[in-house]
Amino acid sequence: MAGRLIMQQPPQLIDPYIMVGLNGWLNASEISTGSIDYLRRKLVAHKFAYIETQGFYIYQIPSPSSGLTMRPHAQIKDGQVMKLDIPQNDFFFWKSGSDHDLILLLGVEPNLSWPEYCQIIFDVARQFHAPRIYLLGAFFDQVPHTRETRILASVSHPRLKDELKTFAQFTNYEGPCSFNTMLLAMGYQQGIEVAGISARTPLYIQEFNTKVCYDLLKNILTMLGFRIDLSDLRQSGEKMLERMDRAFSENSKALAQLKKMEELYDATLGETSFLGFDEDYDKLREEMRKLKREGRKLH
Repeated sequence: MAGRLIMQQPPQLIDPYIMVGLNGWLNASEISTGSIDYLRRKLVAHKFAYIETQGFYIYQIPSPSSGLTMRPHAQIKDGQVMKLDIPQNDFFFWKSGSDHDLILLLGVEPNLSWPEYCQIIFDVARQFHAPRIYLLGAFFDQVPHTRETRILASVSHPRLKDELKTFAQFTNYEGPCSFNTMLLAMGYQQGIEVAGISARTPLYIQEFNTKVCYDLLKNILTMLGFRIDLSDLRQSGEKMLERMDRAFSENSKALAQLKKMEELYDATLGETSFLGFDEDYDKLREEMRKLKREGRKLH
């Protein structure tokens, strides 16, 4: 992949794990990109490489979601274009001082040339002798914020299941897939260990869900043996839950629908990914939108 990966100052790393967060299909509530960006800032990780974006993106994809609309973001002042942001795919590193360092990839899921983008990630893994790649993500589901965060995982090799089974269930799915799935499939073909780890997050929390982000990172970092203080992220998640509880307590219709969701969730022990949305859940979402229109921010 010479020419597409721009290496600025290659660091000397010890068997680093690679953690990937991409804006795209599996970035519900900004969990994927938010988790990596949080670690980047928390660890003061240093940028050492990036992927050139030309040829990976289509800038005219229509979408009701700003996160999936690929048009460049512009800042115009008094008629003059002051800033133009295009998708960025940056690699950062952190030296842990222990058996494994850490590489972070914060980027945007490509629209085109998926195999080439995958290969760039694998080239980085090989260059730095990374033993494993972890893809972080989340998807919207009919899950209440009042229950434990459920996490699903997919792996490139069955041997990875032993370390993931302590906190994740394994995915059963057939249908259109994300870029992460291709990375997993190519990882299997090339003998590179890859694990996709995604959280189920409530659809009515559209902004960065710090509670789910904390739950995801806590489990992954514990598994990897990294002792990173996440107390600030945990506290932010607790405050978000308090705001959500207060908002529901002030809206009897939304609260009744939340109770129904809790009953359904508890009845299945959280094992089923609902994916489809029933009438009650649509009503709940509308009540949440109504509160926002009235200026009562939920989170």
